[in-house]
Amino acid sequence: MYPTKDARELAILLRISRELDIIGDVTATVDNPSELLAWALILSSPHIVAWRAGDSGHRYLQVSAHRSKAPIRGDITAVLHCEQHLDYWRALDLADLTPHDRRELEREALSSAWATMPLSPENSGQAPPPQPPSLDSA
Repeated sequence: MYPTKDARELAILLRISRELDIIGDVTATVDNPSELLAWALILSSPHIVAWRAGDSGHRYLQVSAHRSKAPIRGDITAVLHCEQHLDYWRALDLADLTPHDRRELEREALSSAWATMPLSPENSGQAPPPQPPSLDSA
């Protein structure tokens, strides 16, 4: 999925800025469990919650923390949409979570679940890399 025009604009402005000071809340959407785990490991005293939306039943994992000094003064949140990461959701033992429910998790749970994930492309939701032509077929 490609970012919106506004998101691209902001990303460019942030990259070319020498210094950053945000006063307010920041929410980032991450694409995979390893990125969410990185947020959980970097943020101080993160609050980690798994939840399911009431209307759609979609699954989400969220890592958040409050900061009171630069570069961000406010709440920082990273959210992973887990419909594409059901193996990770199950590895966190969240299969019984129903719509409208939420469960708090520990940072170690994210790490442990990630450690159990298979590394094969067919289980990661990505296509395997193309294989080079074999010399036997020439």
